[in-house]
Amino acid sequence: MKTNPALEILISTMNRKDLSFLEAMFPVLDLEQYQLLIINQTKLDKELVSHDKRIRVINSKEFGLSKSRNLAIENSIGDILVIADDDIEYLPGFEQIILKAYETYPEASLISFQFLDEHKKFTKFYPKNGGYIKSTKQFLTSFEMTFKSEVFRKYKICFDERFGIGATFPCSEEQVLRHQILKKGLGVAYVAEPICIHNGLTSGLKLSAASILEATTAYKFIQYNNLVYLWLVKYVFFLFRHTHISFFGQIRAYQMGVKAISKLKRLRNED
Repeated sequence: MKTNPALEILISTMNRKDLSFLEAMFPVLDLEQYQLLIINQTKLDKELVSHDKRIRVINSKEFGLSKSRNLAIENSIGDILVIADDDIEYLPGFEQIILKAYETYPEASLISFQFLDEHKKFTKFYPKNGGYIKSTKQFLTSFEMTFKSEVFRKYKICFDERFGIGATFPCSEEQVLRHQILKKGLGVAYVAEPICIHNGLTSGLKLSAASILEATTAYKFIQYNNLVYLWLVKYVFFLFRHTHISFFGQIRAYQMGVKAISKLKRLRNED
């Protein structure tokens, strides 16, 4: 008899004292269909504890979102891993959507989905049709992402800890991860179905324009190497053309991008 692969939800959170926040995330908590691994980064003396064997908890004194994600991946036991934040709500039947996607796209190591806002509307552009993808143009949000644990272990894929909230570059960690996967020649797919609701702005949209520009440029340096300087000229002009910056602001924006590249080069040398 065919059995479904085990689905595991990897939840990053901070300074939690109890598991009550799961009630909002999972209006119907069906632990027969999936299991949870919670990474609780905390400074509190009291640690988060679970007495349910299908809700595992790791308390960590380290901080940084990518560090939390990597710790979860290292300690995961599921076949298909689902990235989660503690402020989303999963839609009914989300687990079946994910499992069906891996049947439809068996060569995919990473499959991304959609999410809705509190008004059940899309907050960003999504392609209408799903399928395998090679392009990196589609902006990924972490809690849209799922992946096969065995592939990540085999190819030693992980989040770049220089990116993400609490790191040098506070966003773009999802884009860097996808680039890793595509560079290794592994499959990436997109499914045009929502799996969760997110209330309010995502953390990436709360960042300053300067932080986003620096993180995006650093990610593009990883992708394009020294051709990034040509990309940066085009990107700065794009920002000006769409009135995100002034005419003279282009010089400052370019300088900020160059500074971000230098910062990443320095971090590489330190490693």
